[in-house]
Amino acid sequence: MIKKKEKNFLILFGIFIFLIVFALLIAKYSEFREKNVDNKKINLIFNTNIANDLPWLFSSKKNHINSKIGQVYKIEFYVENEGQKQSSGKAIYDIKPSFFKEYFVEMDCFCYKKQTLLPGEKSNYSVTFYIDDRILKNSKVKDINDVNILYTFLKVSDL
Repeated sequence: MIKKKEKNFLILFGIFIFLIVFALLIAKYSEFREKNVDNKKINLIFNTNIANDLPWLFSSKKNHINSKIGQVYKIEFYVENEGQKQSSGKAIYDIKPSFFKEYFVEMDCFCYKKQTLLPGEKSNYSVTFYIDDRILKNSKVKDINDVNILYTFLKVSDL
């Protein structure tokens, strides 16, 4: 029969082993999660468009970024008024696949403001964003490699 001292020792030893195994599992899980966050990249493809009634040129300086989840990026856009008079526009954007819009976090975007250009005026606008790491919990993310982001300038009245 096991004495009380030996029984207590075995219980303490068992708890000690359990804590070591538990700590190792946590470390392995953290390492696994970190590798998945670091390794998952999504190719963001930037497209630009202009409404027919707005005489502007509009293009992105980079057409795509192979983006890391959680990293902050800034994309520059070039805009020029080719018209004979001052005109204004406001950009809207669309993202495909549509579920991705929830994870595309814009910290700053020219698209929220009315932009006005004089005839022949050129300007640069930018978007600062990151991809929220909550996307890793979405099962659809494993199926996507490319995300299309379309910015379209629409004419806005100068009044």
